[in-house]
Amino acid sequence: MAYSESLAQQVRAILATELPPRVFEEEVEEKKMFGGLAFMVRGKMTVTVSSRSQELIMVLIGKEMEKQILPKNGASVTVMKGRLYHGYIDLDGEAQKELSY
Repeated sequence: MAYSESLAQQVRAILATELPPRVFEEEVEEKKMFGGLAFMVRGKMTVTVSSRSQELIMVLIGKEMEKQILPKNGASVTVMKGRLYHGYIDLDGEAQKELSY
């Protein structure tokens, strides 16, 4: 399954709005990874539009934010090939409605 280009465009728009213009223009790189599209900010995988589901994005939040974010509907710790990736969360379509958090 391919990633959603419309969801990738939404992520681009959010990054363009939330990051300082110079950072967005010079330090954001898009890379195809894990069958999806990863947005690297200053060399760190920050957001990935997943190929696992048309509505799923993976977001770097850091381990310290998990307890605050995970209780929200549609948010879960990222799991790939049976391994938990603490510090990254998956957001389904419902959770993405609140991307400001």
